[in-house]
Amino acid sequence: MPDRGKAVGRIVKWGVKYGPHVVVLAQQAKDPAMAAAKKTMERQRSRRLAVEHASTVREGTVLKAFDPRQGSDEPVWVVFSGEEPIAAHPATTTPLADLVARSDLSMRKSPHEMPSTSEWVRQLPRQLPRQLPRQRPGRRKG
Repeated sequence: MPDRGKAVGRIVKWGVKYGPHVVVLAQQAKDPAMAAAKKTMERQRSRRLAVEHASTVREGTVLKAFDPRQGSDEPVWVVFSGEEPIAAHPATTTPLADLVARSDLSMRKSPHEMPSTSEWVRQLPRQLPRQLPRQRPGRRKG
């Protein structure tokens, strides 16, 4: 069993040696991490607002589309009342007809078919299934 004193000494030595580098890296990584978290929160908020809006209209459904004018990878959630698009979340300057022009309208979902984030997390398995170690091809055990 290794000596605890040596282990603590090594940790202190590494902390003094590499600690300032870790602090600088953490400060540099903070802004991109905050931007990514904010972007994710905005995506979730837009989806949630679209589902809530669709649940308040008659025959409300939601379709995930992408804005062809912006050319971004950000989804736009289009709310339908029956067969007519009535709103987009997040709001865009692109007309709703252009947003759904090339979309597959059979992919629309009603609000009760779309689980909330907390419901989705509850459905995840508690433990990931264990993977068996892979054997190299051409080699046999034994």
